[in-house]
Amino acid sequence: MDIARKTFFVIPTEDRPGQLARFSKQMSDHDLNLAAVWSFGTGRGNAEIVAIPWDAAVFRKLGREAGWVFREGSCFHLTGEDRAGALADTLDRIAQEGINLHAVDAMGFEGRYSAYVWCDEKDVEKLRMVLKGW
Repeated sequence: MDIARKTFFVIPTEDRPGQLARFSKQMSDHDLNLAAVWSFGTGRGNAEIVAIPWDAAVFRKLGREAGWVFREGSCFHLTGEDRAGALADTLDRIAQEGINLHAVDAMGFEGRYSAYVWCDEKDVEKLRMVLKGW
């Protein structure tokens, strides 16, 4: 399994058609490539865009120049051979260390898996150590 620590950004937005399309267009206009992006409604007409850029410093600069309100944090990107139980083994080890994950997004593609895992910021270093020892 390969492990990389990543910076993610959460951008609050309105929950209406085209918000993610407009955001994607801004990325394209600034030639900023994303490793991953998600968007989902959070209720009461609100939504969030979660972006993991390849270059966090460039994304941060663009966000500030554009006047975005955003928060950022750390997550981990895991990749490896896609086999039955590959992610289950990793998640079990994390749980055994008492780390509560806030989110996991995973998919398999052509024999490989890719997963992003998030925990509370206070547990990021502990999670890094667990994953490093894998």
